[in-house]
Amino acid sequence: MPQTTTVGAATVDRLLHRDPVCSVFSGTVPADPAGLLCVTVAHERVDGSRREVFLEWAAKLTGLPAHPHLSPCSAVGLTENGRPYLAVGTTRRTLSDLLTETGPMPAGQVRALGVALSDAVAVYHRGGLIHGAIQPAHILVGSGHHLQLTAYDVTAPVLAAPLPPSPYTAPEHLDAAVAGEVAASPAGDVYALATVLYAALGGRLPWSRSSREGVADPLLRAAPIPHIPGVDTELTDHIGAALHPDPRRRPTSAVLRDQLTRLDLTAARAPGHRPASVPSALLPSRGLRPVAVSMSTELAPYRPGPERTGLRPRLRKIATATAGIALTGALLGGAALATYAATNPESSGSVCNDPAELGGRISEQLEDGTIVDSWCAGDEFVAATVDYEGGSGGGGEAATERLAWRIEGENLVAVTDCADVGLPESILKFLSCG
Repeated sequence: MPQTTTVGAATVDRLLHRDPVCSVFSGTVPADPAGLLCVTVAHERVDGSRREVFLEWAAKLTGLPAHPHLSPCSAVGLTENGRPYLAVGTTRRTLSDLLTETGPMPAGQVRALGVALSDAVAVYHRGGLIHGAIQPAHILVGSGHHLQLTAYDVTAPVLAAPLPPSPYTAPEHLDAAVAGEVAASPAGDVYALATVLYAALGGRLPWSRSSREGVADPLLRAAPIPHIPGVDTELTDHIGAALHPDPRRRPTSAVLRDQLTRLDLTAARAPGHRPASVPSALLPSRGLRPVAVSMSTELAPYRPGPERTGLRPRLRKIATATAGIALTGALLGGAALATYAATNPESSGSVCNDPAELGGRISEQLEDGTIVDSWCAGDEFVAATVDYEGGSGGGGEAATERLAWRIEGENLVAVTDCADVGLPESILKFLSCG
């Protein structure tokens, strides 16, 4: 039975993710012991003005009126030793999973999705809050395909972590994202929501490329938004207006809600057959997996050590990404990525079904070091973050290394080169392959 402990009002039992800003756990609260929570805990203790800023943000969050399409905040505050924490309801599936499994939604469903989420975002904005990370992976899918926006920690004081640029990053925030800074605005939320709707229709945006250069190219963001074959042109016109490169010319979330509500879906449709799938660049894959929580380390402060100067030979060909993009090793960073991890079931592969077995198999591949976290990319690849005490020379600070293996029957075969055929994008990004 896994060990448990408490974080404020929440009981946590599994570590889902740890980054330089916070740790994220699965957990419950006494008021709803059957409900699944994602519990974010800052590594840093706060006092003085920073404490007041966080508590003011927490008061705004808890003061929001209940909304059917906003994931409920179950607990927020400070731990006994002064670390900010946030506990939010979650599910095991997201809109990203749904679109991957079923493909694009019909125009009527996308309009309904837009009305529901834009109304939820309008409530969030009226409460004086900015989301900053609206993406399919942060929209939960509950019973009956009920959708809820989550991942409030992305722009929360103290809990916030910079996100690398993505197709959902508004053009006015691209420079900050490339620089590894946190940037968000109400107009940026509208832009991201419009990108979600366009993705749900199966559209291909000019900047939704797999390369990081395309994602962050401001010139591409100025390109016209193309109509989607077989989809009502008036619907994509409204979405395109919300994707305008000038934030001053985008509708507010409330105006977008009203526009979609009044929309008549009998307008002309763009010629051609409707897309059969959603572009992978708009549904980036993730693979972070939960690991068992150790009582001795679950709430230990994160102390990042220097990068290893002598990487093991099998990873010498792996390029080093910029600090902002490599912060989390995935398209989504920090606590936001952890929210996605909390909502996904484990892989069907046998080694991925049991965290203890997965950790043991990875330990067999290591000469030394401590596994910080491990996860599976589908049922063909395994990855892990490993801490080495003493650094490469044995007398320095702890160093961290990212490793990956291909699952071949009962064996794990080390990934030695970014050019290996068949490496999924999640592994390439985790290893910071250029």
